[in-house]
Amino acid sequence: MIISQTPLRVSFVGGGSDLPAFYREEGGAVLSVAIDKYVYVNVNRKFDNGTRIAYSKTEEVDSVEDIQHPIVKATMGYLGICGGVEITTIADIPSKGTGLG
Repeated sequence: MIISQTPLRVSFVGGGSDLPAFYREEGGAVLSVAIDKYVYVNVNRKFDNGTRIAYSKTEEVDSVEDIQHPIVKATMGYLGICGGVEITTIADIPSKGTGLG
């Protein structure tokens, strides 16, 4: 089992200036701070080869290609994880519309 606790952050200025299309032409600077609110990610092995992902939705799939969550799908593909895992994310505050990351 892997458990990760990561602080959320508030960006005050420069949020888009860390994108390559911008900083290659204009340079960039970002001012952000971590806050005392967290996102938790739990990764567990499953007893079968399927994949279960729980975030604001729950997905139960047989193949990584069937995962709807784009970040989880890309990460599992990049790491070569074919299944047999359960991934759960929980945050101290709702993620939609808060601007926290």
